[in-house]
Amino acid sequence: VTGSSGDYTRTLQNTLDDRISVKAFGALGDNATDDTAAVQRAIDQVYSNTDENDIRARRILLFPAGVYRITTSLKIPPYTHLVGEGPDKTIIRNSGATPVTVTMDDDGQVFGSIGNSGATTPTQIQVSNITFRSTHVGGHGGVSIDNATKVYYHNCKFQGTYTAGGADVSASTGVTVRSTNALPCANVYFNHCQFTGFARLVDLSYDVKNARFNDCDFSVAY
Repeated sequence: VTGSSGDYTRTLQNTLDDRISVKAFGALGDNATDDTAAVQRAIDQVYSNTDENDIRARRILLFPAGVYRITTSLKIPPYTHLVGEGPDKTIIRNSGATPVTVTMDDDGQVFGSIGNSGATTPTQIQVSNITFRSTHVGGHGGVSIDNATKVYYHNCKFQGTYTAGGADVSASTGVTVRSTNALPCANVYFNHCQFTGFARLVDLSYDVKNARFNDCDFSVAY
């Protein structure tokens, strides 16, 4: 008996919809296939054009253990909740000359256009148990958090190709947080995260409000 007056019943579809796998959208995570389109399709289908009252905004998009190879930035809209199976178990690996992920508004607009025409800016984004790895030889970034509020990373790893003693390269940044006067970033939290292998591990050079790092590890940087 799970309810106050008897058993509580849910359909199998309701249960499955609580947590949706990127593999249901064609991603393989085999470290060989280009999963860019499949992973972006999963994110768009689950979260695009949602709001806080939309049931889709409460779903979890699961990345089962594997290496998901991409060639350009994944775009992360408001209310996204991504969950992997642990750093170095679930890896999103970008070989392109762009960050692994960037934030976007609910109209698909990225930094420079976020919030135009009344679009909902990036907010309430949660990510946990994933490694974001940039393998581009030019040393491009891990993630770019742009014009976003209420962003939370837990038990994530941001990994680049920088080696000790290398030169300072401004594009090689593990996490970049970008604001504008009109749309400042605020309430960005990193809990139990690792930052390694970038010339600059974290760049908060823009006007960012309330950034917090708790129990994080920083290593191998300029």
